[in-house]
Amino acid sequence: MQLRLQELQRQLQASGLARELKREKQRLETCQETVRARMQEREELRRQIASLERACQDLAARKKQLEGKLYSGETSNPKELNNIQHKIDTTAGELAREEERAMELALQQEQLEEWLKENVSKLQAGKAAYREKLDQYRTWREGLQQEMDVLAVNAARLEGEIDSKLLALYSDLQRRLGTKVLARVVKGTCSGCHLVVPPVLLREARAGKFIYCESCGRLLLP
Repeated sequence: MQLRLQELQRQLQASGLARELKREKQRLETCQETVRARMQEREELRRQIASLERACQDLAARKKQLEGKLYSGETSNPKELNNIQHKIDTTAGELAREEERAMELALQQEQLEEWLKENVSKLQAGKAAYREKLDQYRTWREGLQQEMDVLAVNAARLEGEIDSKLLALYSDLQRRLGTKVLARVVKGTCSGCHLVVPPVLLREARAGKFIYCESCGRLLLP
């Protein structure tokens, strides 16, 4: 019973799944932050594009107004006509630059939308896989813990039936070695340190004597 309890504790402590889940959670959180930042970037692009579109509309309206004034025949003064034409050319240049900038930002937005579509999908799939792994780990851990709890209850019940000297011996071993105080002899070797157990000690253990591993000090169970 105690060996099984030790084995369950070892499995719980040695499991790499918890560390793997922690790393995966950190990776997903990093991806989430990246996606969130790109979404904010998208909103900023939308704001800039909308602002440029309004500016283009204003410039186009101003250009049309100036052209109307130029060709209305209201003035025949060459200097004034040249001044209006200069304003039209300047406005047209500003309009062309703003339209070009708006097109560049629209292209950036399109590329960003494609990136978001792909990476949001990956993030959602990653979260789903993480939740599934987490559920599996929790189920496994809870099952392990339940079995450990049952073993602990049974061990406590049996303590009253065990010889006080043996119980004191076991407690002393626990103080010195921790939880792993028992070791089976498997194919002539100690399962605790994996070193060979001398045949004479193995015979004594099989005879019912309390025999300790000469290497790690654990109580040997034949």
